[in-house]
Amino acid sequence: MARRLVLFLLGFLLAAAPATAQTLDPTGIWEPDNRESRYQFTYCGENGDRLCAALIWIQEDKKDARNTKYLNTYMFRNARQTRPGHWSGTVTLEGFNLGGTVTQTDNDTMRLKACALFVFCEDIRLNRVE
Repeated sequence: MARRLVLFLLGFLLAAAPATAQTLDPTGIWEPDNRESRYQFTYCGENGDRLCAALIWIQEDKKDARNTKYLNTYMFRNARQTRPGHWSGTVTLEGFNLGGTVTQTDNDTMRLKACALFVFCEDIRLNRVE
């Protein structure tokens, strides 16, 4: 009886593991909490094993010359996966290229973090739109 229980639990855990890994897909359209912009996350790079995000939309009343020049350009690029749900690459903020990370905490939430000289830092929560 105990052996059946162990086999049942082992089978359950093995069946659940791939489902959890599959739900953490970073590709799609994401927006920050303020809902002023949207980003298309895709796989990129020569081998398609890097993560990139292009700015694809800006809220109409927030558009100006400073931010519209970044429309349809990568704001997060060349990110390599360092562990499941965690990517490290280059972030463009206010025209500066910074080292940054994206961490997907669940299927619909990610956090983007970037710092310049440990002084100017951004921590942006992104929510899945599509």
